Amino acid sequence: MRVQTLFLLLVFICVIPCAPIHAQEAKKADGSKSAEPIQSVKDLKPITTIDPSIPLDQLKVMVRPLTKTELQVEANAWFELLRNKARQIAATRLGVKKTNEAIATGDNQQALETLKKAETVQHIADEKAKKTEEELTKRAQENLGVDVAVDAAKPVQDAPEQTTAAQSDSGQQGENDSAQAAISDSSPAQSAENMKQNFLSNLTTLQDERSALSDRLEVVLASLAAKGGDVEEYRKYIAAVSGLELDTSDATTIWAGIKGWFVSKEGGQRMGWNVGKFLLVLLCTWIVARIGSASVKWLLDRKVRLTQLAENLISGTIKNVIYLIGFAVALAALEVDMTPVLAAIGATGLVVGLALQGTLSNFASGLMILINRPFDVGDVVTAGGITGTVKQMNLVSTTFRTFDNQTIHVPNNSIWNNVITNITANKVRRVDLEFCIGYGDDFEQAEQIIKDVLEDQELVLREPEAVVVTHALADSSVNIVCRPWAKTVDWWAVKTAVTREVKRRFDEAGISIPFPQQDIHVHTVEGLTGNKPEMAGK
Repeated sequence: MRVQTLFLLLVFICVIPCAPIHAQEAKKADGSKSAEPIQSVKDLKPITTIDPSIPLDQLKVMVRPLTKTELQVEANAWFELLRNKARQIAATRLGVKKTNEAIATGDNQQALETLKKAETVQHIADEKAKKTEEELTKRAQENLGVDVAVDAAKPVQDAPEQTTAAQSDSGQQGENDSAQAAISDSSPAQSAENMKQNFLSNLTTLQDERSALSDRLEVVLASLAAKGGDVEEYRKYIAAVSGLELDTSDATTIWAGIKGWFVSKEGGQRMGWNVGKFLLVLLCTWIVARIGSASVKWLLDRKVRLTQLAENLISGTIKNVIYLIGFAVALAALEVDMTPVLAAIGATGLVVGLALQGTLSNFASGLMILINRPFDVGDVVTAGGITGTVKQMNLVSTTFRTFDNQTIHVPNNSIWNNVITNITANKVRRVDLEFCIGYGDDFEQAEQIIKDVLEDQELVLREPEAVVVTHALADSSVNIVCRPWAKTVDWWAVKTAVTREVKRRFDEAGISIPFPQQDIHVHTVEGLTGNKPEMAGK
């Protein structure tokens, strides 16, 4: 069968390109002015239905060069096959209901009539479907100019052959005789039960064939839609006749339908395979995303000089993009059509953009921060009214960890539009201290004590040299400035250590650190004039 299909595909590729040439030559022979391709659907015949069991990948190759008009003909042909298959399924379901009626009745004659009706309906539907398939196959052979022996009665999918009374080629009289013989040999209920089982078995096969025809019609519709054709009606019909239908009034039918779906190639087996592919694609996507993100981060870290913030953002964005693509591929493995989703995203893009103006502003600010690099991960920064350590950043916000272990997310727009102070941008930082002593204390002794403290501190840098100088005579004290230098990571340790040691040595030397104070002098009238003091207000 595969050799036969390949032969048909070869004939198709060789014959189709010559068809317009022959049409042009025929029109020139008739004296026509121009050789235009045929555009009427009625004048064209289907081609791809020459083999109703053609594999999907080969059918995609065959429909690619066809025009919109030619694809319309192909869609109509496959639609006709699908419609007849749906009729067969409906007739089989009706047969099941008729057998249930025969089982429920206790009259042999009424049971006989009911079984006759079930057989007749099934026979008519089978004959119609068989005739339609033979006609479409013959028309395709005539259009290609070949005579390929194709078994028109062969099912679309390789399913086990089911022998039913409805598939018999005998006439109406033969059907009546078979039904009469079945009832005469056994009880009406047993005969109807046997026929019901045949109908249910045939129903599973017909549903597989219907799914296969729907897939082939969908291939043609996809190509037709890509070339501007209207496929909405076809797809609505496919959705209407597809799926598993269960008669909730009959437990046997429900069980047979569920069991048949699970063992069916186009049902449970297909779904199981699709779910397996879905999970496999997700696993591969996770692995590729991790490897891709790590590789990009490694390249950026060693080949391109970027901040760690930018490296994390780029590698994270690439990881998310890989996740998104992988998820779309995984959904395709589940046979989910992504075209409507993408169309909806495109249609709502403008509305979303208008609604997310603030987010887009943060996005632009995030890009400016990445380009100008005012801070990096791990820096202690004052920005957007927050002071803390930068933990991470995306294109919308920056995450800070404050010194009291709070996590704060600040919009990038608030950061970029305000002053940014990077406290730990430089490796060395000056520690600004100020000590106050009383006016009665020796300020030179105090300066020397402070210098001795700085000399004893290992974390204080010798270069740049520290500054200790008396610089202000305040209202209540003499102020001495102390400005040592330290590594940025040791800034807090130096500040606290020097402050503690200076206070301890001042206490040992008896140098006071005065409180803010104000002297008030009270003068009496008696002291000035020699008279007795008078009450205020006299």
